[in-house]
Amino acid sequence: MSVHDGAPLVSEAVASVLAQTDPDLELLVVDDGSTDDTPARLAAVDDPRLRLYRQPRTGLTRALNRLLGLARADLIARLDADDLALPERLARQRAFMALHPEVGLLGTAAREDDLTGRPLGVVRPPVDDAGLRRALIRANPFVHSSVMARRELLARAGGYDETLGVAQDYDLWMRLVRLTRLASLDEILVVRRLGPRRISVAREEDRLRAEARVRWRAVRSGAYPPWCAIYALRPALALALPRPLRRAVRAARAGARS
Repeated sequence: MSVHDGAPLVSEAVASVLAQTDPDLELLVVDDGSTDDTPARLAAVDDPRLRLYRQPRTGLTRALNRLLGLARADLIARLDADDLALPERLARQRAFMALHPEVGLLGTAAREDDLTGRPLGVVRPPVDDAGLRRALIRANPFVHSSVMARRELLARAGGYDETLGVAQDYDLWMRLVRLTRLASLDEILVVRRLGPRRISVAREEDRLRAEARVRWRAVRSGAYPPWCAIYALRPALALALPRPLRRAVRAARAGARS
């Protein structure tokens, strides 16, 4: 978990990890230059499983790579500092990974709430490798806060690309498809809390540019056939739309999911 000015939601995010039914874990948190009450809230957590690091602001991508370098477990799970892991999340994912050694990246279904806790919808990625690969070239099917991956594979893939300030998770999954099989649990095991500060909203143009770049690189690398380059054009076309129209399309898609 990386956090920058995450008070007050970071306290609940941390508590949701430490309350997992499978207690054999370590929670690594980088406080990435917070200027609000985040340091005090993290310092108040009295649990030896929490390993806390404070650093000057570097941005999410570099902070996540630092955490990958510090992690000691064979399995690594992600959680954003404003999201929640439901109690059975790590137990369910760990059990699946033990039964399926061929799977190196595992997601779950996720519920989306607003900041008041009102449910907005559910994200249900395909559950099998073939379905996830088909979905991945069109859009990122994984909720970042839901993923569990094998540390050795993340290292082989090179971690997060630090030239990307957004969509860094999407890019990493695209590189992992060449190294491992993918899966997702159909259970809702995380809650993604949607607010106006989320990168997908606040930096939409950056995200669209990054998605075009990620998909084009996947085609050039041979992970997808040449005709899939058409999917790299979609974000570019979206950038050509006026912002109000893009917002309307996004709202319509959210409504269809709910």
